[in-house]
Amino acid sequence: MHKLITSLLILFASINVFSQDEYFKLPNAKTQKPCLIFNKKIIGNEYLMKSFGTSEEEVKEKVKEIAVLKGKGNRKENDYYNLTDYGLVFLDLKESPESKTQTEFKEFFGLDKQNEIYIDGYLLESKKYRIALTGITEIEIVEPDNANGLKSKALNIWTLAKSERYRENAN
Repeated sequence: MHKLITSLLILFASINVFSQDEYFKLPNAKTQKPCLIFNKKIIGNEYLMKSFGTSEEEVKEKVKEIAVLKGKGNRKENDYYNLTDYGLVFLDLKESPESKTQTEFKEFFGLDKQNEIYIDGYLLESKKYRIALTGITEIEIVEPDNANGLKSKALNIWTLAKSERYRENAN
């Protein structure tokens, strides 16, 4: 009986560990940087934050509130779930930064509406998010291949410098 209970506990523990939602990302997704979301719907980066000013007073004049999310929650309840791998920082600003919709980016690059957009290698699952123009370092069209598992072309918008982008074990 003791072996049966132990076996059941191990089975349930392993099921729980393997039931965690995975992140949808490209093979060379960013590492160790939280995603920044401005005014609940604009994805930006630290370059945008630095544009607020150099002193604490200048930044305080432009930022109403900052909230940090360390836990990832779950995919069903959070449309930002796929961006939580390294945490999220929500910044409520007094003025909205200049941004474009995902549709505007797709149209500019000649992609269809169903093509996916990635930010720093992480899939944007919600269409509500806009991308801040300040801080975009590179935009690439990613072709499907065996390594990335894409079914069609995708747009990957980098907000990180090349030196900050890749995992340490990537080539």
